Amino acid sequence: MISFGFWNLFIVIVVALVLKNNWRLDDEKAVWKNSLFLKSSVIQRLMQFFRQPIVNFLIQASVVLVVTRFLCYTGWLVYLLNQPDPPLWDFKWFYVASKLAHQHLSPFNVEIFNQSFCTLTKTCGFIPPFVYPPNIIPLIWFLGYFSSNTAFTIWIAMHILAIGLALWGANILLESKSPAFRTICTISVALIYGLVRDLQVGNIAIFVVVLILWMFILARKHQDIPAGICLGIAVCKPTLAVLFILYFLLKRRFSLVVVSVVTATSLIFLGLALTGNSLTQFLPDASRGFSLWINDPSNSPYLSISRLDLMVVGPRLFPNNPLLAKLFSDFIVLILVGLVGWYWYLQQSLTAWSKKIYLAEMVLVSCLSIAINYSQQTSSVMLIPAVVFLLNDLLHQIRHCTFSRKRMSVWLAGVCCLAVQTGVIHGWLIGSLAKRWNVKAGELPYIIKVTIFALPSYAILGITLSILVLAISSLRQKQGVKFKPLNWMST
Repeated sequence: MISFGFWNLFIVIVVALVLKNNWRLDDEKAVWKNSLFLKSSVIQRLMQFFRQPIVNFLIQASVVLVVTRFLCYTGWLVYLLNQPDPPLWDFKWFYVASKLAHQHLSPFNVEIFNQSFCTLTKTCGFIPPFVYPPNIIPLIWFLGYFSSNTAFTIWIAMHILAIGLALWGANILLESKSPAFRTICTISVALIYGLVRDLQVGNIAIFVVVLILWMFILARKHQDIPAGICLGIAVCKPTLAVLFILYFLLKRRFSLVVVSVVTATSLIFLGLALTGNSLTQFLPDASRGFSLWINDPSNSPYLSISRLDLMVVGPRLFPNNPLLAKLFSDFIVLILVGLVGWYWYLQQSLTAWSKKIYLAEMVLVSCLSIAINYSQQTSSVMLIPAVVFLLNDLLHQIRHCTFSRKRMSVWLAGVCCLAVQTGVIHGWLIGSLAKRWNVKAGELPYIIKVTIFALPSYAILGITLSILVLAISSLRQKQGVKFKPLNWMST
């Protein structure tokens, strides 16, 4: 997994010592002594198995190596920052757009953007157009003040800071204060492939997720104005954030919604002004650019192997029948949205239509954001709240419930689906297999396309359904209300 040179060996030792010092239950230990969940015969046998010296050693060694592998990206970052020319990744689209805005030119015009991209990056030919909305321009405006290398260094530093804020936010939402569970939470969040992939390509998904995480933290404290500002800024990537505006509207948190809409609208008009655009000029340019962009092989639902959303499931299963493909994808999305709406109705009914917001609701909206809209590998960082939810759900079961095979099967299904969103599947399995075929030419075998290469999309569906079942069954546990469709989920 890693090269055992001197420095790597030193990092391994440091990681092992840090994990050992933080692998403590503290307050949880006293609570768990009387846990009916842990007294189950199944859990007792499982604990005995893991306590075997060889098994215990292998688990500890695996955890240490995984954490060490993640830390070794530090060396990779140092290497990147010392390159004479930054990598040709998403960062350059933002850099070129910022440079054009400084010249009072529109990056949304396909010809202008293509020509400037060729001039600034020395990469010519067809370049996928810039399809972000105008409200992103004020946010990336600062890049245009620097050279490409300096801007790239600042961009990477911002990503590292954002990763730190994301890990911090996840730990705030975690219901346990024990060092052991906080360590597990931090490691689990760091393993989501989108976290590292976003850093590799220089996308903005991690920034949007940080804004959404802290928006939720602030909204739970009824600080609607700063929460609304965070949401308004996050709408610069609307596919990931716009559903939250609808959610807060349904929750009747009107001040938060108004602040977010005003923030987003102000950024939109400021972005249009900075690029010398009007709304009537922007719309046709954006429409033309989007049609070219969505038909690019890396984005096309028929050819892309990096998309996570459910809108590609139909095209993969029925590549020769566009109508059936679209209807099948739409049907899955409608069913999923309907189930989430049903859960929201149950939750609101039990809480007298309270304005209070819940983690399960946030997680489901996050999952829908990457399930029903266009989403790439970097968008999997939206699953950070799902990691926290599954850990919190396990904690609740251990503290308050008896062991249930059926419920734990659903929980394990969610964990397995999350495991698909790690670098093992995306970076190693799919990445290595993709090199065997000319994917952009459509030469990928049908059976591979609808199985292995469709795993990330299936996993998004599986995660959403697992969390949905756990959330609804938790309503029954916490409120003592019996829902007939969930009678099989007894505790």
